[in-house]
Amino acid sequence: MKAGSKVRMTIIVISVVCIAVIVAVAYTSTHPLIDDARINWNLTLVGEGERILTFDELRAMPSYEGYGGFFTTVGMINGPFKCKGVPIEYLCTLVGGINGSDMVWVYAPDGYMMVFTYDQCKGCFLTFDTTTLREVPHRELKMILMYEQDGGPLSEDDGRPIRIAIVSEDKLLTEGHYWIKWVNKIEIRAIKDHNKGGVHK
Repeated sequence: MKAGSKVRMTIIVISVVCIAVIVAVAYTSTHPLIDDARINWNLTLVGEGERILTFDELRAMPSYEGYGGFFTTVGMINGPFKCKGVPIEYLCTLVGGINGSDMVWVYAPDGYMMVFTYDQCKGCFLTFDTTTLREVPHRELKMILMYEQDGGPLSEDDGRPIRIAIVSEDKLLTEGHYWIKWVNKIEIRAIKDHNKGGVHK
């Protein structure tokens, strides 16, 4: 084979390899569920006893799909997204359930923590229009631990692998501080005063 032919063959081989790499990267990006098998994340539930769930166990549980989005304190709108996850009420049943005298504490490993009332766990939130940010009525809301957003796993910026989401059949917004990212612990506590919810750091 002549030198020129060898060079052309080398260029062709390199081109084929590059195309294969690009296709593989593109496929992984458009089929992010491939990456789910590599997610090593535990969720600790505390109530009447303690239970630790893996990400795979969480995904195998009864799920709810709906729409939801949020806005920040400066009015930046995120979503609405199509969300899928496990209802918080269901997770609470795994460690004894919740009643009207309980509150639910949700933790993230970065130190962020939010306390939710019993009513909030049942879906009692204010909802807002996606354009005007004015308060609007809503149908039944579900508070879920979301692991899938718009058909794929969450990105790191969106709280990968799981975050709180408030969703329904309507494409409405709720306040952003409820949408806790990177949730790793949910704890049920009996507290008399239902008005002690809020953000804690």
